[in-house]
Amino acid sequence: MKAYIFESIGRLILKDVAAPVISDSQDDRRAAILRPRYVSPCSSDVHTVFGGSRPRRENMILGHEGLAEVVETGSEVRDFKKGELVAVSAVMPDIPGGTGHEGFPFSGGKLGRNMDGLFAELFKVPDADMNLAKIPEGLSPEAALMSVDVMTTGFSAAEYADIRRDDTVIVMGTGPIGLMAIAAAKRFGAGPVIAMGSEKREECIRLSREYGADMYISYRSGDIIFDNGRVSEKYAPLGKAYEMASAANSLGSPAVSRIFELTGSRGAERILICGGGKRSLMSACDMASYGTGTVVNAAYIEGTENPELPLFSLGKGMAGKTFKFIYCKGGRARIEEMMKIAGKRGESETLDPAPLVTHRLKGFENIPAALEMMREKPAGLIKVMVEI
Repeated sequence: MKAYIFESIGRLILKDVAAPVISDSQDDRRAAILRPRYVSPCSSDVHTVFGGSRPRRENMILGHEGLAEVVETGSEVRDFKKGELVAVSAVMPDIPGGTGHEGFPFSGGKLGRNMDGLFAELFKVPDADMNLAKIPEGLSPEAALMSVDVMTTGFSAAEYADIRRDDTVIVMGTGPIGLMAIAAAKRFGAGPVIAMGSEKREECIRLSREYGADMYISYRSGDIIFDNGRVSEKYAPLGKAYEMASAANSLGSPAVSRIFELTGSRGAERILICGGGKRSLMSACDMASYGTGTVVNAAYIEGTENPELPLFSLGKGMAGKTFKFIYCKGGRARIEEMMKIAGKRGESETLDPAPLVTHRLKGFENIPAALEMMREKPAGLIKVMVEI
C-alpha cells in the first residue's frame, strides 16, 4: 500500500510499505484495520516534519486526526463492524492498564508517533473497542473530525485549570485549540474570558467572540480588538490593588501591561497556553494572580533549550502559582463525550466545532498540500479537512 512517510526534516514522501494485517496474536484480536475517509493535518505534524532536531522513528507514517471506515476487525472486537464510519481517537490510553496518562513519556500512545498514523491507504488501531468512537447520527464530518484532537485538547486545558465560577481566564493563542479552550472555559462557568492572539487573523477573532470570549487582545500590541464590557464590570469597582513593579512584566510585553491595567494589577486566576513558545510561559507567569493563579500549558514548545520562568513573578519561588503541562485526554469514552457535546443543539448548549474547518481538499494525493497549508497558514485558515 502507499503511505506518507516522514523521511527527514522538511521531507514527507509517498512510499510503498507493507499493509497492516490482523494476526492471531492477543493484541491483534482486539485490533482493527481501517481506511481513512476524512483527515486533518495538525500543527504537531508540521512540527514533526519541519521543526526540531529530536530523533524520529524510521519510516514513520504520520497523521492522527481522522474519521475512517472499518475494513477488518480482530476476533474479539465487539462494537465495530466492517464498513462502519468511525471517529479515531488521536491519543490512545494504555488499555487495560489505566488511562495511559501516568508514568509514560508523552502520557499515552498516539497515531503518527509511536504507532503508524493514518496518512496511509490502511492503518491499524489497537484495542478498537476502546479507541474507536461511534459518530452520532446527524453529526457533520467536520464536527466529528474536530472532536478527535482539537476539541478534546481545548477541553483538557480548561479541565486541568480547575476553573471556578467567575474566574478570569486568559487563553493565549486563538488557533483551533485556543478556540475550543475558550468554549470550554465558558462552559465551565468562567467569568470574563480574555482571548489573546493575532490581530491579523480575522476568522479567529470572529470565532473567539462566537465561542464566548468577552475580550480579544492583540498579543503583539496589547490593543483591544473587541470588548463586551465584562472585564471592566468585574474589576472597575475594585480599583487598583497595588502599584505594579516594572519587573512584573518580564518581557516588557504590551499585552501583559494591558492585563495589569484592566485588572488593577491583579492578573488572572487561570491562564491557558494554547499557542506560542517559551516566551508564552514567561508572560503567563507574569499574568497569573498571586496565591491563586494556575497556568496550564497545552501547547507544543519547540526547540531544545530549556525554558525559563521570571523569578520576580514567581515571588522568589513563593508566589503561590501553579503550573501544569498537559497532554489531551483520549480514548473512546472521551471522544464520544466530545461528539455528544458537539451534537447538542439548544440555546445554552450549542457548541459546534465544525466552523474550525475553513478549507477543504479532496483526494489522498492532497495530504501534502494540506500539510503545507497548515505550515503556511494562509489568510482565513484555521483547519483543513481532506476527504479521501
